[in-house]
Amino acid sequence: MADYSFLLNNYPETVTKDQFYRICHISKKTAKYYLDNGFIPCISSKKKTRRYKIRTQDIVSFLENRDANPSKYYLPKHFDNPFLPGEQRQHKKMPRNGRYQDCYKLKRLAEVKDYQRYLGQQFAEYPDMMTAQQLRQITGHSIAVILSWCKDEKVKHIYHRSTYLIQKKSAIDYLYERELQN
Repeated sequence: MADYSFLLNNYPETVTKDQFYRICHISKKTAKYYLDNGFIPCISSKKKTRRYKIRTQDIVSFLENRDANPSKYYLPKHFDNPFLPGEQRQHKKMPRNGRYQDCYKLKRLAEVKDYQRYLGQQFAEYPDMMTAQQLRQITGHSIAVILSWCKDEKVKHIYHRSTYLIQKKSAIDYLYERELQN
């Protein structure tokens, strides 16, 4: 077990988060996690900068306790914690399930007799000028595809305050024409 008493002589009585993460050899994000979750006693001023005041004695106690009980200071798996065993620390891709839960997929032309009336019914509750997000909810297409429709001028739209507003009638006409071509 290491002796951290030399820190009391080298640092002032209270230190900031910046000094804390350098003393402990951890990342800024890990230091903030420890401070916000009460692993180390500190005074928080709730300001954006120079928010935390940490006693050097508390840092020494933290380092000694961390050496004695490393499992107590394991971070959630999304943190890159050097104290986690290697098999837990490796990044694993999360499954993409549930990403399009709020999307509705329109039926195809072969599934509906009067396709244009069907599209009108699906779009009935939406405003005349729709955002790309609203169009995504109805059609199930990604926002990138919908924005490419706007950029290729396949649908009538307005670019207002960094948002594409798409005309509902134009979107219905484009979807109908596209189904006829297939």
